[in-house]
Amino acid sequence: MSTDPGTERATGSIPPDDVERAVAALLEDNARARAELIEAIAGLSEQERRERWADGWSLYEIVAHIAAWQDGFAAALECAVRGERPQVPGFDSSLADATDRYNAIVAAAVTDVSWEDLLSRLETARARHEAAVRSVPAAIPADRFEDGRSARRLASSANHDREHIPEILAWRRRRGLQDAAGGHVHPGVQ
Repeated sequence: MSTDPGTERATGSIPPDDVERAVAALLEDNARARAELIEAIAGLSEQERRERWADGWSLYEIVAHIAAWQDGFAAALECAVRGERPQVPGFDSSLADATDRYNAIVAAAVTDVSWEDLLSRLETARARHEAAVRSVPAAIPADRFEDGRSARRLASSANHDREHIPEILAWRRRRGLQDAAGGHVHPGVQ
C-alpha cells in the first residue's frame, strides 16, 4: 500500500481486468444518466427552456454547464492518458472562486446559441468523454483508477447529470409542465 498525496488515503493495486469492468460499468451508468437528463429536458417550448429559475439560470445555462464540464473532464482524461497532469481547460484551480468563475463564463456564452446547437454540444461532449474513458484501461495504471482517484472521478459524468435532474423535474412540477410523453410531471414523482 502507498499513500495518495494530498488525500492521505491508502491505495492498493487493482487488477487491469477490474479497470476494464469498471470502465464498462461507468460508461453504462453515464449513458443511463444522460438518457434521464434528455428525458427531463425534452418536450419544452423555447420560452420554457429560456425561463430563468435556477439561481438565474435557464435550461440553456444548465445544459451548457453540463456540456462544458463533461468536455473539460474529457480533456483532463486525455491529459492523464498522455501521462500529463489532468486539467480542465479554462478552469483555474488556483482561484478561490474557480468553479463559480468557470460556470459564469460558460453560462454567459450561450445567450445567442440555439437549442439544437446546445444539444449538439452536449452530444459532442458526451462522445469525446466516452472516447477518453474508453482509452483509460490501456493507458492509465490500474491503481490510478481506484475509487476516489482523479481518473475515476473524471470518467464519471453520471453524477453531474443526476445532480441537475431533480431540480429540473422539481421546476417542471412547480410549473405544471408536461413530461416528454405528454403527461404532467406529478409532485413527488421523479
